[in-house]
Amino acid sequence: MTQVGLKNIYATKVLTDTEEGTTYDTPKKISEAITANITPNVETATLYADDKASEVEEAMGDIDVEIGIKDLSVEDYAFLLGKTVDANGGVLDNVNDVAPYIALGFEVPLTGGRKRMYWYYKGKFSVPSSEHTTKQGSTEFQTPTISGKFMSRADGNWRYRLDSNETNTTVVANWFKTVQEEPTVPAP
Repeated sequence: MTQVGLKNIYATKVLTDTEEGTTYDTPKKISEAITANITPNVETATLYADDKASEVEEAMGDIDVEIGIKDLSVEDYAFLLGKTVDANGGVLDNVNDVAPYIALGFEVPLTGGRKRMYWYYKGKFSVPSSEHTTKQGSTEFQTPTISGKFMSRADGNWRYRLDSNETNTTVVANWFKTVQEEPTVPAP
């Protein structure tokens, strides 16, 4: 199946992360999705012996995440970057602000009416750059992009991915209500 879109970007705060388990707050929808670029950084080392490659070892590093959205509202900006919205509805940026760890989920529609669902378990977003352009005779949309670094949780898991099918409709319907993980009990 081929990917034919992107929608439903959700995020939630990571409350705790230990080898015994990870807990999350309730996910909330972020602005409408435009793009999601995910780049896992994998280091590869090759051992040469007897004049040839003998072994290859890989180590997972961080994951670069960049999402393009329709708008980054004041509330979403504060939520993703650990800032406070004041009584006037504004945000004062301070060098001492600390972005929380976030889980990020989204949906990729596939041909044939199916969906590919994702949850990236733990990462932090950075303050986005700003670029503004004047109108030049015609309207040109200017949409924000926010970038972050994601990583594995304490248990080593960094992502859960699922393609919809006839047997997992309940999981897909509840995908954004909580951060989804591999079931601990096999499906019937």
